[in-house]
Amino acid sequence: MTAGPPPQAPYTAPTTHPPAPAPTSPPRKTVEDNPLYAAPRTKGSCRLPGVGSGGWKSYKKYMDGVSTCLDRIWLREFAKADMSFWPSRRVFPRHRVRDRRCGLMPSKEADGTYCQRTFTYYVILKYTTGYPQATAYAAELVAHEYAHHVQAQSGISDYEYQATEQARTRKAKDLISRRLELQAECLAGVALHAIRNDLPPWQAFRDQYIGTIPRQWALDHGKLATQLRWLEKGYHSGKPGACDTWSPPPRDVT
Repeated sequence: MTAGPPPQAPYTAPTTHPPAPAPTSPPRKTVEDNPLYAAPRTKGSCRLPGVGSGGWKSYKKYMDGVSTCLDRIWLREFAKADMSFWPSRRVFPRHRVRDRRCGLMPSKEADGTYCQRTFTYYVILKYTTGYPQATAYAAELVAHEYAHHVQAQSGISDYEYQATEQARTRKAKDLISRRLELQAECLAGVALHAIRNDLPPWQAFRDQYIGTIPRQWALDHGKLATQLRWLEKGYHSGKPGACDTWSPPPRDVT
């Protein structure tokens, strides 16, 4: 595959859709000492379909392949942590579609959104060239949205929802959101570690974090440099335990 320039379009950060309110607030240890953090380094043996010269159909097949691989990877990780798990549903539409519980998906101005109320993530892929950067973007986006499902299955999302509801300032809410989103970046890296031999060169992933994003995206998702740092932390470790974004001080989740 011939290398080329990164996809030329405004960066749109993935988002998650809040879960239904939990009857009681999960304890802080749900996010700081989650059993999933004890799971071993991820392993995977997945032969992903090629994308050739690109095109929506080939990328849809590729994203389905990545998702199926993530099903196996995370099922194993949860089993090793003695936790129950069931795979996420996924939809790869060409245009926004309506989820029966979360409304139009992905959320407005987002390429990907996870709806915890139906355990489904939605991804609209804008880049369908044959360049490695486009393939890397597709793989990372799917892995990020799947990571929100991992957070939901482990109870982390329930804690985040309750903490956000109790936060009194916009600044406090943004900090909580960054912890969730940066953890999803890290968990995406953990999953990508398992299938690294079937992925584009890592530089193609790094290229996604060059440039600027809207101020509010940075406030509630983290700066691009911070997103990349947590993605690489998960990727190089390969272990969910590297992804505790809830214990570090705010300066580490900017």
